[in-house]
Amino acid sequence: MTSNTPPILHKGALSAAGFFAASVVVFAAMAAERHHDAHQHGVSEMNLAIEGSRVEIELESPGSDIVGFEHAPSTAADRQAIAGAVKKLKNGSGLFAFPTAADCKLEKSVVEAPSAEDHEDKHGHGHKHGHKDGHGHGHDRAEKKGETHSEFHAHYHFSCEKPRELKHVEVKLFDVFPRAEEIEVQAIISDRQFKRELTRGSSRLTF
Repeated sequence: MTSNTPPILHKGALSAAGFFAASVVVFAAMAAERHHDAHQHGVSEMNLAIEGSRVEIELESPGSDIVGFEHAPSTAADRQAIAGAVKKLKNGSGLFAFPTAADCKLEKSVVEAPSAEDHEDKHGHGHKHGHKDGHGHGHDRAEKKGETHSEFHAHYHFSCEKPRELKHVEVKLFDVFPRAEEIEVQAIISDRQFKRELTRGSSRLTF
């Protein structure tokens, strides 16, 4: 029987590069288990990894939370809304506030936004495989009802001059995107691994 428990990272066992490579494996294991649940509007998912002065954050949010829709962008207004959201998401310093004493700076941010092509690929996949198994039939029925799901994916890399002062992060997603209601957080900090839920009234993640 295969265990659903993700591997634990042990302090001192990995270099910084190895730590973050391993964190990807752990997060993937967590996500595989989590994605058995249905897509939920209002709920974003966040992965946080901290080792030494390095902070990596991954964020996935439903299109409905970010731009108010999940259909394929088909109008100029849709495309403008997505472009505006991408600009806000790229501003990692405006989404994540660390203690001033830690002196953290955003080094890199990458954002992937839904596109019309994404929806076409999903529709083609469902149509092509719809008669092969139960999953395909379900997916095909969902599409007939117009139940498409699109997410924004973002990845951030921060560097902190004084990591000893890195005690918490204030997540401002709720302020920047008012439709967001909850963030499910999975964190790996040195040898600790834990989960938290953040809401509009409780948006600080303390380490």
